[in-house]
Amino acid sequence: MKMNKLLWIVLLTGFLVVIGIYGYNNWFAKASGNEISIAKDSADALKVDIDFGVGNLYVKGGSPEWVSGEFTYNHKRLEPKVTYKKKKDTGHVKIKQGSKTTFGLNKRKVDNEWDLQLTNVIPIDLNVDMGVSKSRLKLEGLQLNSLSVDGGVGESVIDLSGAWSKGFRADFNLGVGDVTIILPKQTGVRVNVSKGLGRLELNDFIKQNEGVYINEAYEDAEVIIDLFLDIGVGDVKFKIAE
Repeated sequence: MKMNKLLWIVLLTGFLVVIGIYGYNNWFAKASGNEISIAKDSADALKVDIDFGVGNLYVKGGSPEWVSGEFTYNHKRLEPKVTYKKKKDTGHVKIKQGSKTTFGLNKRKVDNEWDLQLTNVIPIDLNVDMGVSKSRLKLEGLQLNSLSVDGGVGESVIDLSGAWSKGFRADFNLGVGDVTIILPKQTGVRVNVSKGLGRLELNDFIKQNEGVYINEAYEDAEVIIDLFLDIGVGDVKFKIAE
């Protein structure tokens, strides 16, 4: 009798442990929200790395701090990790999804959304890995030193419209999906294309050399944006902002 009781206790304990390890996200996790706020300090520039996995990603300027915004997710494994370190005069921001694997998650019920704001006050080197997502990067107003975007799978809009006081280099490594890149009308833009199986729509651009295209403003522009585009499988459309 005691042996049977002990056996049941062992089995029940084991069952609860298994649920705790493997089942928490699927059965017990509730949608939760977290705010992010990285306060201004004496940094003269920022390096911002955003490493997203799956869901909806929104990035824009106008933050009252170095970085602010909100995370909403319904699985503990999706909880983002945020770090900030100041090295010399540069602040290093890293925002990374807790786990980029969705093994064990019910993908139809994954709810993961990041809504991030970056400062307009100091120069930024911005690196974004968009993962499997629906993304919108509205970067007007930021002081970009450089931009690097790794597009995974999904639909994305990269909005570079607006008035830019200085030029910068942007590297886009685009995977599978539809991408729309919005560019300013008055700023000079040069696009360097390395094309895979995807389709490229470059209306209103002039071919300068093989794989190199410029907009109408390029020849007389004092500010130049240099885009280096590596297209995988998918459609990439360039639009000129009005």
